[in-house]
This record gives sequence, structure tokens and C-alpha cells, in this order.
Amino acid sequence: MLFKKENYQIKSNSIGFYQDLDHIDGMGLSAVSANLYENKKRDELVIFYFRKGASCATVYTQSNIKSENIKWNLNNSKDKIYALIVNTRNANAFTGKEGYKAINNIALQISDMLSLKQKK
Repeated sequence: MLFKKENYQIKSNSIGFYQDLDHIDGMGLSAVSANLYENKKRDELVIFYFRKGASCATVYTQSNIKSENIKWNLNNSKDKIYALIVNTRNANAFTGKEGYKAINNIALQISDMLSLKQKK
């Protein structure tokens, strides 16, 4: 689906605008509010689900100081992914071993849920 900028009203304080996406076979997308912003109800967490997996490439910081989510990704990199989670705030930066465990726990829970979904 193509879109034209003139078809959308853009507020002056808006960072951008969104378009509706047509159905993409084999991919699911969900956005939810995780209550990351006080007093603002907004969707700030999104998951992309790739039923048959998707090829991926990654680029990371060259700094020696890495957050736990970068360390987790480096330790669990694959040629194919089945889910991608994106949030709108800084997360798990400089949280140490507890942050790493939290990321691993989230990954295991999502893996279990997507495995159940896949069986259906």
C-alpha cells in the first residue's frame, strides 16, 4: 500500500505519521501499552512475529561498555529470528546480572507463547 503525505494531517509537534499496513503473509504485529510513560496511555511496546522465521542482520556499538540487552543479543545471535520486540524507552542499560536475567526471562516467556501459537 502506497501513501501520500498530503492524505494525512500532521500536527506541528508530531514526530511523524503512521500508515495502515496491508496484511503480510507469515507476519504478525502487535502493539500494546506497557505503562512506560506516566499519565500517558500510549502503545510503546511492539512485537513482530515471523511464523516461518526471518533473516536478520545486526549492527552494534563498538564501545567496550555495552548494556545487558546488547550482551544478550551477542550471546544469542542467530541467522533467523522468530520475534522482534521494540520499546520506546531506554531499557536494561547498565542493569548488570539482574538485567541480563530479566531479558533472558522475557525471551523464554515469549518463546513459550509463540511456540503455543505456532502449534495452533
